[in-house]
Amino acid sequence: MNSNEYIEWDVAEVLDYEYTYQYNEPGSGISNTDTLFALKVRSCSKYFDNEVYIARPADMNVKRIPLVGEFVLLCKTFNEQATADRWRKNWYYVSTIDFQSSVNENRLPGISNRLSQEQIDAIKPGKTFTQKTISPLQPFEGDFLLEGRWGNSIRFGSSINTTYPAGYYYKSTPWPSNQSGDPIIVLSNGRNNKSKKEFVIENAEQDASSLYLTSTQKIDTLKLTKNLTKHNGPFNGSQFIGVADRIILHAKNDIAVIDSKKGIILNTPNLVLIGGEDASEPLSHGLILQQILQLLVQAIGAGSTGPGGAPCVTNAAPMLSQIQRLLLNLNSKKYKITKT
Repeated sequence: MNSNEYIEWDVAEVLDYEYTYQYNEPGSGISNTDTLFALKVRSCSKYFDNEVYIARPADMNVKRIPLVGEFVLLCKTFNEQATADRWRKNWYYVSTIDFQSSVNENRLPGISNRLSQEQIDAIKPGKTFTQKTISPLQPFEGDFLLEGRWGNSIRFGSSINTTYPAGYYYKSTPWPSNQSGDPIIVLSNGRNNKSKKEFVIENAEQDASSLYLTSTQKIDTLKLTKNLTKHNGPFNGSQFIGVADRIILHAKNDIAVIDSKKGIILNTPNLVLIGGEDASEPLSHGLILQQILQLLVQAIGAGSTGPGGAPCVTNAAPMLSQIQRLLLNLNSKKYKITKT
């Protein structure tokens, strides 16, 4: 069979990076086509004296660059210089082989060549990579999981409202719903990892930061700073929930809009500053201001008209004393606005 009529496959050990993480200016003599995201690998088609070559990524839209000492599945097919009359080929790495069943790293360095144990121990995963113990996510039937090496992930999952055998899942689903198969997307960053390769599940309260896009699910692990009593009942609609130690929403060139048909709650026991962090002018309590104005009207009505039409207050002294007391509590201690 002519070599131009089939695709070759191989498994290779990642040996080194050259220009993988660099961009080379035109005219430098180094082609970005051949080097960007590329790896130096050693073939495992034979036990020793294996060929060393350069492998480029098979997918430029989804990149997972393997570590030194990890193994990749390779495909050899035509490259950008191929023509209808003559094929020119390159090796492309398709995916990393999961030797260790580890989210963080799957290295098995040295087995593509005859090395001593001392030489194998000296092989580092890279120049900046730090190994960490990272727990994998608990999968549920039908889930599509994207997991980074550092405990960051995106789950395209669903709710489960059907009975399944006890122990079928190591961790049960934490987002109850009355409907099975309703979609949920969970973006999570930074979790409490276990010492072994135990499954873990996203937790809105414990994860460093997370974003939930729900359809009918309820997120039971979310705890608010101040519990809501009037607006904390069952809710079966979709929710957009973001959780982090600090949240900043920044509109670069136009207005920021928070729109709601029902209402907006600022749920904090501390200051609410309007106009900037230096806001110092307190807002007035509306009900107290209303009481003061009503008492002033009553005080004016209790007086009489003196010479020249000037009011002469006779029975207003008690109301004026009450107004003075109310004025002490007119300004809010919590809500402040920038003075203009």
